[in-house]
Amino acid sequence: MKALGKNVILYFAFQKQNIKTLLQYRGDFLMMIVFTLFSQGCSLGLIYIIYSNIPQVGGWTMWEICLLYGFLLFSEGFINFFFQGAWKVTNMIYMSDLDRFLTRPVSVGLQLLTAKIDFEGLNKMVIAAALLGIGIGKCEIHWTVFKGICFLVFLGEACVIRLCMIWIASCMSFWMKSKSNSLNYFVISLGEMAKYPLAIYPPVFQGIFGYLIPYAFVSYYPVGCILEKEGMAAGAACTPLVCLVMAAAAYLVLKRGLRRYESTSH
Repeated sequence: MKALGKNVILYFAFQKQNIKTLLQYRGDFLMMIVFTLFSQGCSLGLIYIIYSNIPQVGGWTMWEICLLYGFLLFSEGFINFFFQGAWKVTNMIYMSDLDRFLTRPVSVGLQLLTAKIDFEGLNKMVIAAALLGIGIGKCEIHWTVFKGICFLVFLGEACVIRLCMIWIASCMSFWMKSKSNSLNYFVISLGEMAKYPLAIYPPVFQGIFGYLIPYAFVSYYPVGCILEKEGMAAGAACTPLVCLVMAAAAYLVLKRGLRRYESTSH
C-alpha cells in the first residue's frame, strides 16, 4: 500500500509538470479544442444521418447507440488525458528516451504512462458525458441503486480494458526494429466499428471484438446489460475477468519487453 501511495503522488507530480508544459502553447491548445469538437461533431452527424433514415440497426435505436458511443468516447478520452504516454512508447524506444527512465528509482511503466498529457482527452470526456446523459434520458431504463453502481463500474472497466489494449499494442515495439508501430492505430481504428451493435457484423468480426480485441466488453455487453437486452448479462458479468486478464497481459508485455530493450544510437 505504501508503494501504491507513492506512485499515486508521483503520478500527479508528473502530470502537473505536463500541464505546465502544454499550457505554454495556448494557440495549440485552442486549436486542439476546435479540432476535437469538429471531429466528434462529424462522427455524431454520421450516426444521426444513418438513424434518421433507419429507425433501428441490429435492434438498437439511435439513443441506445448514443450510450454505446458514449462509453467508447469516454474511455478514449480517459486514456488521452490521463495516460497519453501509452501512445508514445514506440517513439521513446526509438529515440532512446527510455534510457533515462531506466536510471530512475521509479516504476518504468508509471513514467511511460505519464510521459505526456493531452487536453483533447478532457474534451472527449465532456462530450461523452453529454452523450451518456442524452442516451440515459431518452432510453427507457429502469434504474435501481445496483444498476447505477454497475453503470459506473462498467465505465471504469471500459477505461481499463481500452488502456490495456493500447498499452499492449504500443509495447509490441520492443519486438520491432522499425521507428513506427501501426498496431496501436489499428486497435484504435477498430474502435470505430465498435460504435455500432456487435450483432450487425459477421461471426468473424464478432469473434475478433469478443476475444482478440475485446471491444465488446468495453461497450456492447455493459450497455446491453444496462438496457436489459437479451443475452447481455453473461457478457457483462465476464467484464471484470476480462479486465484482470488484460491488465495481467499488459504487465507481462512490458516486463518481457524491457528485458529485450537495447538502447539505440539515435
